[in-house]
Amino acid sequence: MKRRFPAPAPARRPSVRRVSAALAGVALAAVTAGCELNSPLQTQASYQPADGISANVGNLALRDLALIGNGDGTVVVNGSAYNSGQQDVTVQISAQGDPNAATPPTGSELQVGPSQQVTLESKGLQLNQVSAKPGRLVPVKITASTGGTVVVKVPVLAPTDYYSTVTPAPTGS
Repeated sequence: MKRRFPAPAPARRPSVRRVSAALAGVALAAVTAGCELNSPLQTQASYQPADGISANVGNLALRDLALIGNGDGTVVVNGSAYNSGQQDVTVQISAQGDPNAATPPTGSELQVGPSQQVTLESKGLQLNQVSAKPGRLVPVKITASTGGTVVVKVPVLAPTDYYSTVTPAPTGS
């Protein structure tokens, strides 16, 4: 007796639609997988979340440091200072003026106790002879009695919006 085997079925070719759909899915997965490459997570980027700048001088931390003024010569020092040390710190803040100027800019000074935070504008800190307009950066020299001296470029901000109440103290005549 002879056995009969069924003839092998011809190989089916996948339809063009199925192949196109599969390739489109692979392409879409490849394109969307690289989104983070061109757009990194913002939480991994270091930035200053304030209008001013930060500076450290020894145990003294200055945060959100900005100068509030409109370019008429007197600016208010805005920001906060925190002393993380165990002794009082005397802080001197002054603008670095033009060495060819007739009168050098004046500065301000304050005491910050141990583990104390001070809001600078509430202490009435002002700098005179600063004629930079809002939007400019002014080199400011910060000296702490326990930590040395640093020079940082501090932005000048207009006394508008939430800075509208930060104005220089009136000068006596």
